[in-house]
Amino acid sequence: MNRAQKERLAQFVGITGADNSVAQRCLEAAGWSVEAGIEIFYSSGMHLQAARSGGSRLDRDAISRLFQRYRDTDTDEEVIGVDGIQAMCEDLGVQPDDIVVLVLSWHFGAEAMCEYSRKEFEEGMASLACDSIDKLKAKLPGLRQELQDTSKFRQIYQYAYLFSREKGKKLVELDVALAMWDLLLPASRWQHVEAWKEFMRTHHKRPVSRDTWNQLLEFVLTAAPDLSNYDDSGAWPYLIDEFVEEMRKQQDGKEGS
Repeated sequence: MNRAQKERLAQFVGITGADNSVAQRCLEAAGWSVEAGIEIFYSSGMHLQAARSGGSRLDRDAISRLFQRYRDTDTDEEVIGVDGIQAMCEDLGVQPDDIVVLVLSWHFGAEAMCEYSRKEFEEGMASLACDSIDKLKAKLPGLRQELQDTSKFRQIYQYAYLFSREKGKKLVELDVALAMWDLLLPASRWQHVEAWKEFMRTHHKRPVSRDTWNQLLEFVLTAAPDLSNYDDSGAWPYLIDEFVEEMRKQQDGKEGS
């Protein structure tokens, strides 16, 4: 293998936890594309075989000890709370508001922001084949890379809505939604994000529905930068219709000045 192939092999192993021989087979079958190789790894069932053969190497007691290390000691509930997540992020070398923490929470299946139950943490760590902070830290570049996969990004984006709701509430508060759009839809991904946020602050001023949240991503993925292909008769939420109307007024104003 040349140097580039060795780097891709290491990246593949870091993301999937597969051994080198399985990783090399997948990469060779995919023409050394890491993304395509991962797709082969999971779609072919190799991940199940790898999990069975590698299960004895995963130290579940070590995972349990990690949970205890970060566990909230101010409650009888078995959860890692805000302070524990802050400490874990410090050990991982990331900020709590880094988007990779959201990706990690998605893998853990966390139901609430700033909180991991014992089951979520331990099963999530096991699913990532990590039984130490060092192993989890090594996974972070691969977790970031998942955001570049459109299918996974859609899943993470949709998950973020459920993750962002306060306990007992069905809708996401506007200020929380705005912060999550900052995280998930930076200007590098969607050039109209600042205009959308200002529109929501000015015209909406209330919690955001799940339909609006999910449909916005479809709008982002399909609308042309100048919104010229937007179908006014489509089944878009009224907020997106009104946003496009407002943007067109602004564009017409610029052209007429």
